[in-house]
Amino acid sequence: MEENVKAAEIEAGADLGTPEGEQAAACVILTEEALKTMLQEAAKTAIRELKREETKERKRNKYHDTFSLMKCYRDAVFHIENAVSEGTQLEIQDMTEEQQETYLRSVRRTRFRTMLMTANVDKAIDEMARRRVAAGRELEYKVFDMYFMQGMAYEQIIEQVEKDTGEHLGKNTPRRWVTGIINEMSVLLWGLEDEK
Repeated sequence: MEENVKAAEIEAGADLGTPEGEQAAACVILTEEALKTMLQEAAKTAIRELKREETKERKRNKYHDTFSLMKCYRDAVFHIENAVSEGTQLEIQDMTEEQQETYLRSVRRTRFRTMLMTANVDKAIDEMARRRVAAGRELEYKVFDMYFMQGMAYEQIIEQVEKDTGEHLGKNTPRRWVTGIINEMSVLLWGLEDEK
């Protein structure tokens, strides 16, 4: 291939020995440098798109992790308050002393981790309540509380809000409010990642 070829040569409709009625093939001649540049640009575009998709996926994962954490929150609090972590609480008689110690250490370790995580969640929840009150949108936080802390379904929340306040919520309003708070909490709980 000649290095000096600068332009692409395209001959549309030229007689290339094709049977009558068929379209003639088009030829493009590129220099090695032009081909290399074209491939590099395509690779850069693909990398940018991949990074954009990875960023979207990380954001979805943070939302999912926060939502899942909130769905387990009441169970985590129950674990903290009720986990058997002292030998006097154990009623298992078929365990040796060593087995009991191993079990108790394990429970204490999980209880401690759960306490740390719920302390972070509690601070994020308090901040969400403070923000909603400051913005005059207390009902949004109340809906969030009803969904996660009281375990109510969205339909039940709509009925309860109408009964308590006389305000009629749209079918998707509770879900939208919960989603908004979860998105905010995601940043409070997991922080921001450096977008490189």
